Amino acid sequence: MRKLTEFVMPIKVFAAMIFFGLIGLYVASGILYAAWTGEAIEYAVPFVFVFQSAGLSAVIALLWGLFFGEGIFKNRRFFLRYTLFALSMLIVLAICFFTFLAVPAEWIRMWSLAAFVVFAGTTVFLSFNELYYKRTGERYVEILNAYKKSLR
Repeated sequence: MRKLTEFVMPIKVFAAMIFFGLIGLYVASGILYAAWTGEAIEYAVPFVFVFQSAGLSAVIALLWGLFFGEGIFKNRRFFLRYTLFALSMLIVLAICFFTFLAVPAEWIRMWSLAAFVVFAGTTVFLSFNELYYKRTGERYVEILNAYKKSLR
């Protein structure tokens, strides 16, 4: 039971954060879309969207826990784990798109904007992470080399 709790609790917390982010992204993209196009938009969150977001949040959190947690992929390279995560997310999002295809046209435009924002944010985040870890690794190698020289 303890192992199950140790696995489920971080995923539950992460799913809650994703759910909050999806709802916030929905509202923010609605505001930006209304400002950009000048069209009036309903700011109320549809009830069905709440269920869709809750389910999607749970799936994203499970995939994240699988690929980036202490599971079977923990010893793999980050690039491989992220690629597998992104491919699995594409499959999940394609299933969601084709399952909920009968959505109003303004939702598709809003979600396209939201998807672009998430893609751009992820790209910037990963770029900063790569630069940070590269510089940290270089500093570590310099310190290690200096330590090796001091031992001689």
